[in-house]
Amino acid sequence: MNGIASQLPPPSNLAVVYTPVVFRHAFTLLLQLDARFTDVVRKAREPMIAQIKLAWWRDAFAAEPALRPKGEPLLQALGACGDVISLSALQDLVSAWELLLGEGEWAAKDIEKHAALRGGAIFGSYAAWLGEGCDVSALSHQWARDALRVEFSSKLSVPNNQPLAALPKGRKLRPLSILAMSVRNVSGLRLIGHALTGW
Repeated sequence: MNGIASQLPPPSNLAVVYTPVVFRHAFTLLLQLDARFTDVVRKAREPMIAQIKLAWWRDAFAAEPALRPKGEPLLQALGACGDVISLSALQDLVSAWELLLGEGEWAAKDIEKHAALRGGAIFGSYAAWLGEGCDVSALSHQWARDALRVEFSSKLSVPNNQPLAALPKGRKLRPLSILAMSVRNVSGLRLIGHALTGW
């Protein structure tokens, strides 16, 4: 998993460092899958080809572990996770990116649905693993929208005028606050300072 983690952007790697060891493997994998699907959409010249790629992942997730395609490191990593990551979270992550395969600017409703699915799959899964009843839905939704602005600035038509969601307190939720801050146009030093102190 270390090789997979190293492929993530620095803010995501920083979030992984602060993830409890028992969940680190699964959280790293969710972030890596999200990065893979981001890349599929970014490189999509023919929406149909990109749709086929995402459908391949959907089918692979739904298959019994022993029947999943061989030779894909992320699927091998998923097998090592057991049932830590729910099938619904994996399917929601695929669905989130399928919404953005159209040409031209994305519709506001598709952006909002994408944010709900993507944020729920990643932030919601993490919160569920902690099992402390923390509601991160507003933060996860905002993170997913803001991440799109960073990743696909030319495709968004909705102005960024939303008030910032409060960052969660506590060391266990630090990975989520790191990810949220990483798309808020803060400096690298500010992000590291937040990781160290929570402020």
